[in-house]
Formats: sequence, structure tokens, C-alpha cells
Amino acid sequence: MADDLDDLLDEVESKFCCSTSASKQSSYVSKQTDQKCANPKDKKQSREQGCKRAEHENNDDIDTMLQEILDDDYQPISTNEPISEKTSTSDSFSQAVFKKCCPVFLGGSSILHGIGTSVSQRACNRLRCTSCDFSVLMFEDHEWDSSCNYLFFRNNMPDHHKLKGKLRRRKGGRAYACQCSWHSALSLSDLREQQQLKWVCGKHKS
Repeated sequence: MADDLDDLLDEVESKFCCSTSASKQSSYVSKQTDQKCANPKDKKQSREQGCKRAEHENNDDIDTMLQEILDDDYQPISTNEPISEKTSTSDSFSQAVFKKCCPVFLGGSSILHGIGTSVSQRACNRLRCTSCDFSVLMFEDHEWDSSCNYLFFRNNMPDHHKLKGKLRRRKGGRAYACQCSWHSALSLSDLREQQQLKWVCGKHKS
């Protein structure tokens, strides 16, 4: 009888313990599986949230820096020129009057140079060539040698030292030259009479 009771208890205990152990193991495996399944998603969400926080903090830092720059006083570029000097220079330029000769005269050294008009007949000393765009040079009491040619002036203009190689002394004369044309004058003459010269008055400041 006692042996039968011990056998029964052993059987119950073994069944109960196995069932409990299996249940606990199943529950543990299930939890581990759930955690494994949940972890990648949680990690991804955690990373996304971390990135968003970092991006937000960076934007805040950039906004702060921009605001600090905007708050600084604006410093204009200095030209090292006092305001009073700028104003006076601008005023003097706006008040300056430029006049052109009408008509334009050429003349020897005995003819005064300046702004020429039909009343005040003066030789223009602000001549400019419309062909080569050079200012016209003048040499007092000189004239050009007859051997002068286009290449000479083309190669040597506006070197005064080289140009003097073709100048000849002439009392009362005045030698004119640009890079493409030349002329020797003794008396007053209207520029319009010299058709070969493409010279105009470059305006006089008065």
C-alpha cells in the first residue's frame, strides 16, 4: 500500500514539475522572442528621435549665430577718405563745366591755345583722334621732318624722346601728332580745312 502511494506521488510530482518547468521555459522563450522582435524597431525609433533632436539643436545653433550677426552694428567699407572731402569732391565735379571748341582751330606757337570760338580764335590744346583714340601731342616752335610716315608714329607714339628724332626747330611753329596722323602749323587755321585729320576737341574744363 505504501509503495503504491509513493509511486503515485512520484508520478504526480514528476508530471507537475515537468509541466511547470515547461511552462516557465515557454514563457521565458516567448519573452525573449518578443524582446528580440521589439528591439530593432525600438532601436530604429530611438535613432530617429536622436537624429531629430540633434538636427533641431543644430538649427537652433545656426539661428542663434545668424541673429548675433544681424545684431552686430553694420560697418561700411572705409575708403580712408573723410566725408567732408567726399562731399567737396562730388560738389566740385558736379559744378565743373566742360566746353568744346566751336570751331576747332590749329595754330603756331604765336597763337594762344585754349577754348576756341568764332570770337575768341584760339588753338585747341585738348585735341583727340577719333581714329586711333590717342590724345594729340603738341611741340612748340617745332615742325615735323618731311621724312615722317605712318609707321614712325605708329611705333613711337607717345614716347616724346623717340618722337623728337623727327622734329625740326621752327620759330613760331607748332607740331601736332597722334598715333596715325601729324601736322605742322604756323598760322591760325580751321581744323575743318584739314580733311585728313580725324581730330576733335576733347572738351575743356572751365
